[in-house]
Amino acid sequence: MTATSAETTATAPFVSLGAEPPNPWISRLPVFQSRRVWQPEDSPFQVLGVDVTHRCNMACKNCYIPNRHVPDMDAEWLRAVLVRLPHRTRIRLAGAEATVRRDLPEIIAMVREVGHIPVLLTNGLKLADRAYVRTLKQAGLRTIYLSLNGGFDDDLYEAIDGLRCAGSKAAALDNMIAENIFSTLGTILVRGVNERVVEQIARRIRGVRSVGEYHVRSVGAFGRYMEQVDPYRVDEMRALTERSFGAIAPIPAESTSTCTHGRAGLLIVQITQWPDLGSEDRGRIAPDGTVQPFFEHVLANEGGY
Repeated sequence: MTATSAETTATAPFVSLGAEPPNPWISRLPVFQSRRVWQPEDSPFQVLGVDVTHRCNMACKNCYIPNRHVPDMDAEWLRAVLVRLPHRTRIRLAGAEATVRRDLPEIIAMVREVGHIPVLLTNGLKLADRAYVRTLKQAGLRTIYLSLNGGFDDDLYEAIDGLRCAGSKAAALDNMIAENIFSTLGTILVRGVNERVVEQIARRIRGVRSVGEYHVRSVGAFGRYMEQVDPYRVDEMRALTERSFGAIAPIPAESTSTCTHGRAGLLIVQITQWPDLGSEDRGRIAPDGTVQPFFEHVLANEGGY
């Protein structure tokens, strides 16, 4: 995909939206642009990341936005951006941890109301409560990405995510399956630490139709990360994943030198070497109301927004 006439090149600091008064949540942020910037009406992206909060109920050792002092995104401001998008888009509600927002059900309902597809990215701690999962589903949520860096092993979660939370993670997955929510599971592979998680997950989800995708990724050298780790390459992660899931056949989907998609039986497998620069599919809503390539914008604001 090539840039349209609406694309601009900039490295200037953040400026507020048009003639409208800046919202309090963005007025004090020193946010920087990546080199490719679009207005919402010209968004080329099929998926947009929305960091609705920088708060979190965990302190993982690998986190792309470890700054906890950014105010929560204003929900009405987000609505004003979403209604300008030119086509139906998968809106990935993330953060730090989106479930710490009490108004998350209302945000999910709003995303549905304006014609887009809400997707929740979560550590899953609050999803251990099935009633909460049902509340999100009733609001319009049909897809959840659940982080399982330690599989179902407390020792691994303590080593990677700083919290013994295997029971909550397992309960979250059980509740997602029970509520028949389309589920994507994700694992950050840490060399020499959690390779066995892939086999654990393969055994757990075998034959579970509501689990449709498994994402494997490397430690990314940005934000807060385990610096002493030698990150996995795409080819290594693919070989390790195939040992548990079988051969991964290519499928028509965006691929870059650091991200591949395939299918192992009915399961879609995505393997990513972070950061995956150059994606034409994944963007991020920036605090000035523009849309920008996801990883490029994260890196431009490393340690900040």
